[in-house]
Amino acid sequence: MDERAQVFHVLNNRGIRLKYRAVSYECPPLTYHYHKGIEVLFVHQGKGTLTLNRKIYNLEAGCVVILQPFQLHRIQFDANPQNPYVRTVLTFEPSIVAPHLKNFTVLSRFFDQVWKEQMSNQVFREDRDSTYMLGILERFNELVTGWNEKGEDHETASMLILNILDYLSSLHIGGFGGVARPDSHAEKIMNWVEEHFTEPFDLIELAKELHLSKNHVSRLFRTETGGSITEYVIARRVRQACWLLKTESKSIEQIGSLVGIPNFPYFCRIFKKITGFTPIQYRKSQLN
Repeated sequence: MDERAQVFHVLNNRGIRLKYRAVSYECPPLTYHYHKGIEVLFVHQGKGTLTLNRKIYNLEAGCVVILQPFQLHRIQFDANPQNPYVRTVLTFEPSIVAPHLKNFTVLSRFFDQVWKEQMSNQVFREDRDSTYMLGILERFNELVTGWNEKGEDHETASMLILNILDYLSSLHIGGFGGVARPDSHAEKIMNWVEEHFTEPFDLIELAKELHLSKNHVSRLFRTETGGSITEYVIARRVRQACWLLKTESKSIEQIGSLVGIPNFPYFCRIFKKITGFTPIQYRKSQLN
């Protein structure tokens, strides 16, 4: 499975997964996507950008990113053989960790925020040596490496995740969050999409809003994010469909129309392409 496909199935049959010190010498553009579980990304080496919550963040060595379940995002790094992109990615199903938080009141509150609420900071830049975080990730790798023979040890894994959350919570409280760039054209476009994604997409209207030509708007968005406006609109619609499938009892055809994709076969096809599930499969998975 290539990396592009893997991002949509990162949990597979496991509740906790770790990609330790994964190295990329080139990074083809990835589409906007999201994961079922909580994802923690630690950047060991490289420079790139994160598109998240209609903002673009600079990423570099020492950055830690928390991505919430089904949160639309896109990561792009300028990697080459001389300057590879090296990262560790931990993804876990939050319901596995939650039972181990009962005796940690303050940390439990932070965990709930990470899992279910809006976070003020999701990009953490360490102002200190990364030794502590690196030690936890190395221990985690040793643990996961032994799972093929011994089976998954969720209790030990959960305690290591708690250590990571406790460390990030200290950065969060101290005010060490990600620094977003000043609003760019791409961010203005994403804000416009947020208001209009349920409507038929009209590039001309968007261009008028920004007082630019439609070709210039498309070029600016691709230059700043590495993807097309159309890709972003589709991903945003599918993200909303996931929410409605989880929270509403409306038919799948109705939900497709509500998110701006009234063509039912096309809605089912694009939903599966992005999430890896048919709308019916996704809805059933949320009822388990």
